[in-house]
Amino acid sequence: MIHILAEVLWDSILITALVIFMMLVIEFVNVASHGHFFSRLNSNRFTRVLFGAAMGMIPGCAGGFATVSLYSHGMISFGALVAMMIASSGDEAFVMLAMFPGKALLLFAVLFVIAVAVGLLVDLRPAGKEKAVCKQSYGLHEDDLEEHGHSHHHILDRHFFREHLWHHVIKEHALSIFCWTFGALLLIHLGMEYIDLESWMKENIALVMLLAVLIGIIPDSGPHLIFVTMFASGLVPFSVLLASSISQDGHCALPLLAENKAGFLKAKLINCAVAAVAGYALYFFGI
Repeated sequence: MIHILAEVLWDSILITALVIFMMLVIEFVNVASHGHFFSRLNSNRFTRVLFGAAMGMIPGCAGGFATVSLYSHGMISFGALVAMMIASSGDEAFVMLAMFPGKALLLFAVLFVIAVAVGLLVDLRPAGKEKAVCKQSYGLHEDDLEEHGHSHHHILDRHFFREHLWHHVIKEHALSIFCWTFGALLLIHLGMEYIDLESWMKENIALVMLLAVLIGIIPDSGPHLIFVTMFASGLVPFSVLLASSISQDGHCALPLLAENKAGFLKAKLINCAVAAVAGYALYFFGI
């Protein structure tokens, strides 16, 4: 038992450290570009859907939050929002890149193709201007960057470490990622040590697939890590990971739930339906 705890603790620390590093890279790009890197958009509906899917591909919540904000302001279509939510894997994307980078990139590519296809289908409905439900802009603490008496670069470095490194990445994400990673890894290790978990999983993949789709409804980062660790341990096939990744989107949809509950429910219903169809289809073909 001590050996299992030590191994899980060490793996969790390594994974969390790598995740924090990758999150900081995304944060720095977002701050250094004043948000422009994640908010450039064309007026063409096709490019909007591509934009939404591309934003969802960005690991973490920066791209997702920006897309939800743009939708809330009536600047992008519902299809672009759905595309983002399908393509997004939230903070779990960092964990997958840390645990199985090659397969993670393959998963992201598949998610992108599905996201674009579904987003375009959703936008086949009668065109109309998206109704803005939010009156506030998507801020980057610009008031901090406009303080007088210091150089821009000095303010930017201080702002980045205080607001983004400490308040965002460390306080909001690091502990959560570590706890969920530790819990999921411990569950898998104990299950494989004391229970014939592998046999049960392989005999009940259809049920596990359904659970993956339903758990994806939860607008939070963490629950999806259960299926990430199961896939990394060889307990579930790629189809289960894909279904879970399609239906969940980390916590980037939380602002949408707060501001537009009907939009959140419609998007989640579409995502879950697509997740179930794609997951069971791949499983039928043995993937």
